[in-house]
Amino acid sequence: MEGDKEIDEGLYSRQLYVLGHDAMQKMQVSNVLISGLAGLGVEIAKNVVLSGVKSVTLHDPAPVALRDVGSQFFLREDDVGKNRAEVTKPRLAELNGYVPVNVIAGDLTEEVLANFQVVV
Repeated sequence: MEGDKEIDEGLYSRQLYVLGHDAMQKMQVSNVLISGLAGLGVEIAKNVVLSGVKSVTLHDPAPVALRDVGSQFFLREDDVGKNRAEVTKPRLAELNGYVPVNVIAGDLTEEVLANFQVVV
């Protein structure tokens, strides 16, 4: 398997107990794309970052609206009008320094999607 890295058992002990080493090793080499960062999307993104995947890429072309501040816990009132993915990225990245968080600003073409093992 690509990248047979050691799993940090101290950091991921609960997941190892539930999922096992094989599943965790597959997760460690998975690049995940999450499109749509409203309430549900950001909850999924948070859990995926905490799970220890290889990388997470965010996509959401929508600007933050005031109503988003009440349903997306990484947004603040001063984010209104800014791109949802861009303002969410640094706050999400703080959750797990071992998981790089990126943003795709353009369209999701087949060529772009081919870079990911999981698309949400």
